[in-house]
Amino acid sequence: MTTQKIFVAAMSGGVDSSVAAAIYVNAGHKVIAATLKMKNCDDTKEKAKACCGLDDNLQARLAADKLGIKHYFIDTREEFREKVLRHALTEYVSGRTPNPCVLCNYYLKFGALMKFAKDIGAEGIITGHYAIIRREENQKTKIFKGVDDNKNQTYFLCGLTQEQIDFSYMPLGELTKTQVRKIASELSLPNAKKEESQDACFGYKGETFAQTLSRSFSYPSKEGNIVDVHGKILGRHHGIENFTIGQRRGLGVALGEPAFVTKIDPISGNVLVSCDHNLLLVRSFTASKMNYIDFDENSLECEIQTRYRQTPQKALVAKLDNSKVKVDLAEPLRAVTPGQALAVYRGEQLIAGGWIDKF
Repeated sequence: MTTQKIFVAAMSGGVDSSVAAAIYVNAGHKVIAATLKMKNCDDTKEKAKACCGLDDNLQARLAADKLGIKHYFIDTREEFREKVLRHALTEYVSGRTPNPCVLCNYYLKFGALMKFAKDIGAEGIITGHYAIIRREENQKTKIFKGVDDNKNQTYFLCGLTQEQIDFSYMPLGELTKTQVRKIASELSLPNAKKEESQDACFGYKGETFAQTLSRSFSYPSKEGNIVDVHGKILGRHHGIENFTIGQRRGLGVALGEPAFVTKIDPISGNVLVSCDHNLLLVRSFTASKMNYIDFDENSLECEIQTRYRQTPQKALVAKLDNSKVKVDLAEPLRAVTPGQALAVYRGEQLIAGGWIDKF
């Protein structure tokens, strides 16, 4: 008699994760739903914020009930605060712009969740990511972009280890969002028509992510001057964490034409702005803390992304050592931002990831 396989489904409360779980339930597998609890909801201001997760938690529980599967909450609040949020704050005060989603996937969604799944003897974890996992005998498990170009989420998976990819199942990769909505409606899932969440995972209304982080950790803002390329002081600002390379809005200065942030100096606190768009163009840069998923070459002509939803850019990626690469772009790219994630592709396959260093 064949033992029924057990899978743990990451249930966020959204339609994608619910449909992913439903696909495995309908295939005859034993599925256990798990929702990560990452935030405290003790503060009344936080309760008014949709990202507190109260509605999402309820939707996850209702979807699990509809599918007839057990549902658990996993407390990851401390890990989220220390490994994701504190890191993000450190990046901001260093004049860099963090990408917490990549770290959250590594430490929590494919970290803490994977540990929970292994502890109960599960075969793997199911997620609602629009990505394709391909398994071939005696070869590495590989990860590819999903068929829905508007929902390609592999960029946020560039930090996953081979072990995490091996343990992951992503049934939505071969589907479009429209098809997922249709399946949810046919199954009468309670969140079938739920809108896409636009909120950050952490924050208060009326504050930027960086401002919320500074207040949460009681960290004083690094104030300084806004200066032009000649060093002329144009105004003052209340914290370098409020700026990112390429930013145009909210600079607090008027130069008669659109101006952009071109440099952030964490030592002096100065933020350099310019109306010259060419100063934002980058031809090469380095990235460190590389995660070589399926990148065995010393150098490779491939495609890269430096932000989500960016059109893939042709580049030569060359290893400088075991953890660092130099990226030479075929065409200049605007506003490459230190602290953001670098995703490297061979065609549709995600082969490496890292963190943009400098240019």
